[in-house]
Amino acid sequence: MAMSEHYRNTPTMGVRGWLLLLALVTGLPATIFSVFAMIEHVRTQQEKTNAELRRQVLAVALAVDADLSAKAAMLHALAASQDPERADIGQLYRQARGVGSVQGDVQSLALVDREGGQVFSTWVPLGTRLPPTGDVESARRVLDEDRPVVSGLFQGSITNRPVTALGVPVQVARGVRHALRMHIGVEEYTRLLAEQHLPEGWTVTLVDANGVILARTLLPEQAVGKPVGPRLRDVLESSTVMEAGNREGVPVRFTIAPVGQWGWHVVVQVPVATLHMSMRAYLVRLAAIGAACIVVGFAGAWLLSRRFIAEVELAARSRLLPGEDGEPARPTLVRELRQVGDELAAAREREEMALRDGLTGLAGRALFLRHARRLLESSRDDPALRLAVMFIDLDGFKQFNDRYGHAEGDSVLRRTARVLESAVRSSDVVGRLGGDEFVLCLALQADTACEVARSVAARIVAGVARIGFGVGCSVGISLGQAGGYDVSDAVAEDLPGAGTGGGPEAARDGVSGDNVSGVSGSSGAGAVDDALSDAPAPLGALLEEADKAMYVAKQAGKNSYHLRDMSTCD
Repeated sequence: MAMSEHYRNTPTMGVRGWLLLLALVTGLPATIFSVFAMIEHVRTQQEKTNAELRRQVLAVALAVDADLSAKAAMLHALAASQDPERADIGQLYRQARGVGSVQGDVQSLALVDREGGQVFSTWVPLGTRLPPTGDVESARRVLDEDRPVVSGLFQGSITNRPVTALGVPVQVARGVRHALRMHIGVEEYTRLLAEQHLPEGWTVTLVDANGVILARTLLPEQAVGKPVGPRLRDVLESSTVMEAGNREGVPVRFTIAPVGQWGWHVVVQVPVATLHMSMRAYLVRLAAIGAACIVVGFAGAWLLSRRFIAEVELAARSRLLPGEDGEPARPTLVRELRQVGDELAAAREREEMALRDGLTGLAGRALFLRHARRLLESSRDDPALRLAVMFIDLDGFKQFNDRYGHAEGDSVLRRTARVLESAVRSSDVVGRLGGDEFVLCLALQADTACEVARSVAARIVAGVARIGFGVGCSVGISLGQAGGYDVSDAVAEDLPGAGTGGGPEAARDGVSGDNVSGVSGSSGAGAVDDALSDAPAPLGALLEEADKAMYVAKQAGKNSYHLRDMSTCD
């Protein structure tokens, strides 16, 4: 008695409370997981940003390297065109002017000796007295190193504009070499950088071998020609992703890549605030979604608890309660509901298997009529559509079946099914009524329905004839009127088919229903009568007309088609 009293005084909690507690307990690990997932996502996003920075800086460096290499190759070609024993300066000048005229990003070409004297410049006529070049050092490097060299930024002695010079050695006489140089303005490098299409807010900077800024996508007028800061100069040879303040004092994340073997560097940077802004927006969205999920979870638990309490009360009163009409109410146990669902699923599967022809995979009679009704509704709603029905009966199949056996006959039926499927669209309906009889239903444009129906029928006749073994087919076609299905005005039209068969045979080659295991034994007129009995009146009329048209095709010599148009084809 004391123990019973003890349990009676033990605090209890209702089902609703237990479900809410369950929601809390199950949601707590998910919340903890979400926090760790957010932290991991932040780290992953930083790694993705760093990887993208490296990818972008390498892409820009490759683009600049490719541009310089192409120009160097052009200069080499000019140098190689000269006689090494005695170069024709006039010819070289004219060729250089030709290159400059087709290269819009090139200011001029010049021939410079070791002392910096300019033999010619395409900026002025040949023979004009020229001042020394503004960058003698890189011209000498071209001759000393015997390879293409690109200069840093310097002031052009003729144009008085900041330029760079790309030079290659050229022999102008025995033992005498000059530097053939191409002058490129800084605005061309700015244009080249802008063509790289970096993400919004990202900046790319091109720095020469002296640490001077050649081009920049952000405020180039304030940066070009100025040296980089000491922090950046110290890490120009590094390829790691770093954070520091840029020239404007804005904290940025950046990385650096060398431009081939030219001695230049590319710097790609993104403001840290931009990265934090996108990350902050993501975290806010994630937190909002998490809070909404928690609210929805508790609301769902509360609603489920109400429903579950009702189910418990129902089960407590009776396993089954009568409904208002006296019939037993639904079962209250979940296992019972699951069994019902399993039985319904099995029934649907059996229905689907019954609606498909087991031999050919085509729609059976019931499935064909179901889809044909859909096309009937479409053509009824759209006056621009006409419904076409084709009835196909194989010619010579009975003789083939009797001679080669049912197995070979089944193979012919399957090949016939593939011919029919290949002759129509996926939106059309192909079915097998039984035996060697097939049927098609198509929704065609009214203005071309006759031509299209004839074309499809001709393809079917030709395709079945290619099966061989003396097997062909007769096709009957019926067409409904656009927007209507009045069969009282049906007219007949004899059309030649894709080929003609042998001597006259029976109007229809019957085939035993036992030819295919599991296929209905109905064939011949019986299959059509079954289809007509279940089809809507308009569709049934078209099926009947198509069947009649098929008989006419057989009587006309088989291996042909016949159209019984229900309006005019003019």
